[in-house]
Amino acid sequence: MNKHFCGLIGILMCNHAMADEDDFRCFRSADPKSSLRLQFVIQAEKDGSGYVIYQKGSGPIPIKRLKEKELHRGPSGRPSEFEATWQEISPNGLGGMYRVVSQGALISKFRYIRKKDGKTILFEEDTGAAAEHGCVWNIN
Repeated sequence: MNKHFCGLIGILMCNHAMADEDDFRCFRSADPKSSLRLQFVIQAEKDGSGYVIYQKGSGPIPIKRLKEKELHRGPSGRPSEFEATWQEISPNGLGGMYRVVSQGALISKFRYIRKKDGKTILFEEDTGAAAEHGCVWNIN
């Protein structure tokens, strides 16, 4: 009985440690003429909060989830598809928005809408850049 209890405690501790880690994804602009790359981070400890780090940026840009809506309900046991809108929190109020369409762990659409002119930049996931604790991009 004691062995089972210790095993259960170990599993719970591992799950708790994994839950404390931030979820991040690496993205690159879908336009081959552009070299924009970013790391999109959802903070585990702060529901609906995160930050974005651009490869050539000056530092993290805080973001906040404004809304999330279900687009399609998944058939029998499959996850539903959701669209989340994230707003950049900037001191000058000029931050843009990110729209993320996901189904479970799969992100099917990721775009940035610049506030000042409404320009939309499409991104695609850059799985090759994902390292253990963040994105690592080769210098091009």
